[in-house]
Amino acid sequence: MPVKPDAKDIIDLGCGNGVVGLLAAQLNPQATLCFIDESFMALTSAEENFRRAYGTTKPASFIAADGLTTTASHSADLILCNPPFHQQTTVGDAVAVTMFQQAKRVLRNNGELWVVGNRHLNYHQVLKRFFNAVELVASNAKFVVLKAHTAR
Repeated sequence: MPVKPDAKDIIDLGCGNGVVGLLAAQLNPQATLCFIDESFMALTSAEENFRRAYGTTKPASFIAADGLTTTASHSADLILCNPPFHQQTTVGDAVAVTMFQQAKRVLRNNGELWVVGNRHLNYHQVLKRFFNAVELVASNAKFVVLKAHTAR
């Protein structure tokens, strides 16, 4: 998980229960977190977990949205994402591709997108379509953590 002392705004995109954003908040105490998911249940869980950890002492927002469609361009320094690779019974990368495209638009200059994904999904190839640099940060037999960035 990245430690970015200069990050002011971090988004946990497709946050689920918020565990990735919680770790980001711990490692980047200077940043404001925004949790985004299309599921109201997921957001409720993320907010409950965040409030248990931080109470009301740390600012955060919890937004129900279809990805980053309602998020302003160039408004985040760091986006964290563990995209779904299935929607109902359909398996594919369409949702992830949309999230990656949106992330590029929303990131500030020198911002980063960190992606946690199943190894077999080959997200590094997809990310290379949108970002100048894609790096493998960590991996095991099943998962990869990738960092993508573009300087504007």
